[in-house]
Amino acid sequence: MRKYLLLISKVFTCLGFILVVTACEETETGPASEADFTYEADENDPMLIHFTNSSQNYHASYWQFGDGSDFSTEDSPSHTYPGGGIYTVTLAVQGQGTGQEIRREIEVIDPSLQGERVNDGNFEDEDAWTVYSAGYDILTDVEFANGTLVLSNGVEIVDTNIVIWQAIEVEARKEYVFSADVRGGGMHQAWLEFHLSDEEPEEGDDYGANNLFSMNTWAECGAEPFDGNIVEIGCAGDGESDGIVTFETGGTHYLVIKAGSWEGTLGAEGIAISNVSLMPADEVE
Repeated sequence: MRKYLLLISKVFTCLGFILVVTACEETETGPASEADFTYEADENDPMLIHFTNSSQNYHASYWQFGDGSDFSTEDSPSHTYPGGGIYTVTLAVQGQGTGQEIRREIEVIDPSLQGERVNDGNFEDEDAWTVYSAGYDILTDVEFANGTLVLSNGVEIVDTNIVIWQAIEVEARKEYVFSADVRGGGMHQAWLEFHLSDEEPEEGDDYGANNLFSMNTWAECGAEPFDGNIVEIGCAGDGESDGIVTFETGGTHYLVIKAGSWEGTLGAEGIAISNVSLMPADEVE
């Protein structure tokens, strides 16, 4: 699949100055250059992208590939990207007249990063998750049962805080859709949070990086019985209301679930979590 977006139209250089104009004009020395290119992935290596320079009226080319690598002055270069994601490619050409530069976003698709990003989103394999208590001696009970993660700390007023996490692999600047079904009978002075970040959790730490979707009773949700997608029924966190998540960098990130109470409780039956998902947006039906 090809995807690119023309970010700027025509930028010409003349005597060292950058001029933005709306049309190509001939100069005294020759016709203005018109920059353009196409690209396609290699059949055997999806990280290897072949660029074809389809510019007009030029004799020199300058490429930047948008991944921090060295530039190229080849006419139609090939370039291997470090991973899947969206990159901004710059092509500048120069001929006898004024030159032109264009920038386009291209998508490099890593087949290994397609499909569901969460491993064991229905909590059938305890080994897929790391669990630790964050900052309190009293532990939250954690139960993996019947496709559901159940977190509970009894009916007495207590201070608890539990962190459950796993590493995930994502592409840079690609849109994903997050969702998680949560159910509970009502909490008191308590919280349930879903974080997505490139900051790895450390044993015992009260994880706080990039809280996207959450409920807490101080934000006026979760005190009454609840049942639904955290994206839709949550009242806190910095995530988008449609569950869309993007990552500035690709590679390893961390999905972190945190729940606890301060002089409160998660409810008599605790909180049940299931169907945790992070899917590429272009694969969601």
